[in-house]
Amino acid sequence: MNLVEELRGIMKSKNLDRELKLKVTCTNGKIIEGTYESYTQALDNEPEIASIGIKTKDINYELYENEIESLEVI
Repeated sequence: MNLVEELRGIMKSKNLDRELKLKVTCTNGKIIEGTYESYTQALDNEPEIASIGIKTKDINYELYENEIESLEVI
């Protein structure tokens, strides 16, 4: 998956802000539903892999691009 391209596609019809609810399916089969928190480009991340922040009721997740199978607006 190319995370930046997926987010650009979402931005064509939605505001990429903390009101945006997302469903993330991970490569291990786990599904995380929550609000968009952040995007970190690969150059600013250690290891150099882009990531997205998702906030659920209980936990804040940082998911790396290589952990994400699909991203969907809900």
